[in-house]
Amino acid sequence: MVAIEQIVLSACVTIFSLGLLVVSVASYQKYRNTKLLLVGVVFFVFFIKGVLLSLRLFFSDLSFIDTLFTGSYSGLFDLCILVLLFVATLKR
Repeated sequence: MVAIEQIVLSACVTIFSLGLLVVSVASYQKYRNTKLLLVGVVFFVFFIKGVLLSLRLFFSDLSFIDTLFTGSYSGLFDLCILVLLFVATLKR
């Protein structure tokens, strides 16, 4: 049984990251700054991670999602996010 706190937290992360993705894409379209585009990609990765976590909570029989979050790939999303944020910080 999945705790209601996990569902609410997963939904909040997913919805918030989608909102920030929309804001960063709109900012990129206005200013054409590549830093904003990279930050948008970061929020997209957060959004995908949130969707996959939500799918894992609701459909526990999806083995490929369990493999992503319990196997050696568990830190892959976080590593991608950190690298993209680092690149956005260094971008001129």
